[in-house]
Amino acid sequence: MRSLARLTVAGLMVVTGVGLTMLPTSTTATAEPTPKADSSAMTVKGKNRFSDLEVSVDQTRDLINQTVHIRWKGGKPTDNPPGKNFLQIMQCWGDDARGPDREQCQYGAPVIDFAGEQIESRTLSYYPEVKDPDETVPNGATFGVVPFRSVTGKITSSTVPDYEQFFDSQNTNEVSVAATQEDGSGSIDFEVLTGLEAHGLGCGKLRTEGPEAGKPRSCWLVIVPRDDIEVTGKQVGVPGGHIHNYLDSSPLSKRNFKEALVVPLKFLAVGDSCPIGSAERALSGNELISDAVIRWQPALCAGNGPVFGFAQVADRLVRDQMVSPEPGMVFTSKPLDPAQVPADRKMVYAPVAVSSYTVAFIMERQASISAPPDILKQNGQIITELNLTPRLMAKLLTQSYGGAVYTKEDYLSKNPRRLVEDKEFLALNPVFKDYGFSMHTVEPLLTSVDSDATESMWAWINQDAEARAFLDGSPDPDNMVVNKNYRGLALPVDHFPRADTSCIILDLLGRKVPKCTLNSRGMAADLHQAGRAASRGDSLQKEPQAEPDPLDPTKPLYKKNERTRNGARALIAIVDSATADRYGLPVAKLRNAAGNFVSPKDAGAVQAGVDGMTKSAVDGVLLTNPAVKTPNAYPLPLVTYAAAAPATMDTAAGKDYATFLRYATGPGQTPGDGIGALPIGYLPLTPAMTTQATDAAATIERDAGKKIVTTTTPPAEQSGESSSNGGNTGGSGNSGTPGGQAPAPGGAPVPAPAPPAVAAPAAVEARPAAAARDTPSLAVSWQVRYLLAALLVMGGLATGGGPLLMRLGARATESGR
Repeated sequence: MRSLARLTVAGLMVVTGVGLTMLPTSTTATAEPTPKADSSAMTVKGKNRFSDLEVSVDQTRDLINQTVHIRWKGGKPTDNPPGKNFLQIMQCWGDDARGPDREQCQYGAPVIDFAGEQIESRTLSYYPEVKDPDETVPNGATFGVVPFRSVTGKITSSTVPDYEQFFDSQNTNEVSVAATQEDGSGSIDFEVLTGLEAHGLGCGKLRTEGPEAGKPRSCWLVIVPRDDIEVTGKQVGVPGGHIHNYLDSSPLSKRNFKEALVVPLKFLAVGDSCPIGSAERALSGNELISDAVIRWQPALCAGNGPVFGFAQVADRLVRDQMVSPEPGMVFTSKPLDPAQVPADRKMVYAPVAVSSYTVAFIMERQASISAPPDILKQNGQIITELNLTPRLMAKLLTQSYGGAVYTKEDYLSKNPRRLVEDKEFLALNPVFKDYGFSMHTVEPLLTSVDSDATESMWAWINQDAEARAFLDGSPDPDNMVVNKNYRGLALPVDHFPRADTSCIILDLLGRKVPKCTLNSRGMAADLHQAGRAASRGDSLQKEPQAEPDPLDPTKPLYKKNERTRNGARALIAIVDSATADRYGLPVAKLRNAAGNFVSPKDAGAVQAGVDGMTKSAVDGVLLTNPAVKTPNAYPLPLVTYAAAAPATMDTAAGKDYATFLRYATGPGQTPGDGIGALPIGYLPLTPAMTTQATDAAATIERDAGKKIVTTTTPPAEQSGESSSNGGNTGGSGNSGTPGGQAPAPGGAPVPAPAPPAVAAPAAVEARPAAAARDTPSLAVSWQVRYLLAALLVMGGLATGGGPLLMRLGARATESGR
């Protein structure tokens, strides 16, 4: 799966020397690691009655917050519902080279309760029927709790579960039950957490003392295999055996934990990997480039090289930054309108990254309990292929399924309640006829941030005659109609409107509480939050509570819904390709203008889409063209361009920015997982793009500090003649309209011509001006991120300024949003 996700390009980083060890116990046999050539993949074998089990992990080094793919063979089939024969997976910390202690593992806060008394918890039962003979009963107690010992040294209670200060059901990554299929194999994508997401583990945080001081903390992946034998030695499901026909004991019980397989996990540094005291060059730009910049930053500053800080902002604010006094270097998918370029500068553009806009999903087979046995036995398995048309996406993005609003509105009464009931969808995706029984997908997880990529998504929808007719009010062949609040929607727009404000009134303990689509169906802070949420089974939905919001007592408190467990997820998210690969999400095939379904996993399809991009008003800057009719072209390729104004920077800054460009478009285009590599999900630049970027770097370095003489500004003393040769520049005299400013936050989309009785969709949800996010690695609250964006536009974080502020964090965590 990971190889497919790597856009079929070679060049993985070679990592060797990783050991794989069993747990430190006198009864534990040594497991010999089996390194995979040219990668950090590791395989370990079980022992004792699990000696046939073999578990492989596809990546164990250079980890960030991402998923790793775990697969196994040699197991026994899990029963349905799961009660025996499965794996239990968790992440732990620990400095012992042989592996972690059970107290160092993050486990015990499941998203769902299973039949077994303690299989999903840290609780130990001391009743004779279920007591582990290896456990010591304290003071005649009937129950105990395995305490959690955090990396900070704090230990939780051994009598009551009080580990919520470190993890809970919303932020844990534990897997209580990973099912094994009929052939003894299985697989799962497991999210590994850094010290930002799991401060009790501290993975990737720089050590401050000892021989490893200054290096990121490593952690452990722990897999506890379970069969049909309880800790008492009795078998499940046989006469005279265990008291239940399912397992009861916790994987942290001593006898269970002795069987655990452990895999060392090596993380990239969380925090400043470059010296804080060094002069820093400001980078800012859209989210599409952020995963790459995270990898490039530490490689560039190594050996006293230049230090770069990156602030993530919306495309619209990127173009505002271009006209500020000191824009530094910015990243965007569209150029600034040449007519808006100030007369004192010329903009130089260079391609730095190729990716794509995708419809990612995690949808696991969910058959009816009355389905035939051969169907039921595949329950929980991931569906890996999805075909979507522009009209299907129009339905999903306009709250047109009946279940997308909480009230039973007449205008949706004849529409399917959910995606898997739509005949158009089922005709293209017949697997859901058997396996969509419990799926309630009605809309994707969406970013709240304006972006050029979103505008391209809408342009792809708008160019399709069927989709446009649907939006204008024409029913589809099965008489499904667009939500009236979106009818006549003018496209393209650079955001996802939320136009239906329907509410129902709930009676909660005598309190009348409104439940509205805008409050309950939240939007993600950015693409990464949307992708991570989908991977974790988090719908981002909230439920109103009886108690009032402490911040505004006139409104109800909204509480996040519990995540959906593995095996029952059914979520779609619109994200970029790097985010989809980072979190192990399959991506849909989209129907292109030639009528073919094509995947962004296909490097050739993405490149064909790039080849079909159209020229902008700025020479050398191409725009996504969803209407391209090349048979195999993916319709939503994305090229991110670096942009700089050499006349606004001094010669030292010009040299540093040229160094960044040369690295990013040279060594930084080698695909891989490690520092300095091109992350999975990007496509390497073509030779022509590399040449273009090399020329742009030369221009920036040569022309830095050379003021441009204008008719309104007295000529300043110059160090040499200004030149426009080399690289791609956009001056103020060219014509064209790319990069025009997006609608102001909160502005209503202007409707296309429609019947007089239909009002224009109102913008009912204020959209943030931008999401600003910084790299590398500390969590930043949304208030700080938006302040950063505003400061960027005002020039407050210009070249060389704010070195510490600009390196606050690679990924804002859930708690910081």
